[in-house]
Amino acid sequence: MNITSRPAASLLDSVLNAQSTQVDIGVTMLKKAQDAAKQQGEAMVKMLEQTAINPDGRHLDTYA
Repeated sequence: MNITSRPAASLLDSVLNAQSTQVDIGVTMLKKAQDAAKQQGEAMVKMLEQTAINPDGRHLDTYA
């Protein structure tokens, strides 16, 4: 019976590569979600800035 460590190392490499790919995908998806949230926030600010003027002539005061 001949026992070698090569298949175990290649299995470990495969697992590590799969985990690395999953992390990369997760990071990319998080960045996309952050970009979408930022765009929605900017659109909301733009919409609020374009709201009707108050009767006393001032715009809506919006700060987060």
